[in-house]
Amino acid sequence: MIAIALALGAALGWGASDFLGGLKSRSLPLLSVLLVSQAAALILLATVMAIRGASPPDPAFLVQAAIAGLGETAGIAALYRGLAVGTMSIVAPVAAAAPAIPLLAGLTAGQVPGPFQFAGLAFAVLGLIITSRGPATEAGARPLASILYGLLAALGFGAFFLTMHNAGQADTGWALLTARLTTVLMIVSVLLIKRHRVTVRRSDLPVLAAIGVLIVAADAQYAFASILGQVGVAAVLASLHTVVTITLARIVLKERLQRRQQIGIGIVLLGVLAISVA
Repeated sequence: MIAIALALGAALGWGASDFLGGLKSRSLPLLSVLLVSQAAALILLATVMAIRGASPPDPAFLVQAAIAGLGETAGIAALYRGLAVGTMSIVAPVAAAAPAIPLLAGLTAGQVPGPFQFAGLAFAVLGLIITSRGPATEAGARPLASILYGLLAALGFGAFFLTMHNAGQADTGWALLTARLTTVLMIVSVLLIKRHRVTVRRSDLPVLAAIGVLIVAADAQYAFASILGQVGVAAVLASLHTVVTITLARIVLKERLQRRQQIGIGIVLLGVLAISVA
């Protein structure tokens, strides 16, 4: 029960941060949103680890944590961009396919999914196809772009789910700090290469910092949930952050979907549920 509660807590944190990040990406450059929010997360983690004073684990675990940071960065960038230029209620459910990565990794290791898991994956693919074929839901909306960004986010988050679980086996704090440091270094490198000027209004700083805090809290809850319980189940439950994002999009932005897209989204979420109960 503790693992389930932690995974659901991660879903709440990621769902809120996804919505805020996507919303801010509509008025601010994506790289600026990423840098400030991730820097705030890094400062928080560095402070906690300095107070804790724990020694770093074996370098092999830190490498896994760095890969987790790269995966999450790619996932967040794709998700925020998709939420900014597409329709939140399409991008978010597509990103829910992320748990397929831990499941496929288990398959290659000889852990054959049961009937419910296979059915869940089939439903997820079917739902993605139906959703992508739906017409535009609003002026300027791009369903195809929404589905593609959602898939990129799913790949990034799926890699994060798997490697963060592996890295957290040694020391969760160091795993989170290494992943976040990798994320910030990656963003800074892109900024330098593109010679991008960071543009953030002072009034935006509290929201961007809150995004970073929410991400840290969600990452930590997922890491512990995947260790205390089964990584596949934790990944699926944490992926319910899409429900939080959809709810906020409906309430705040008044987004509406065509019936075909509503059916596709429902099938995707049904696939996620089937995987979780397997």
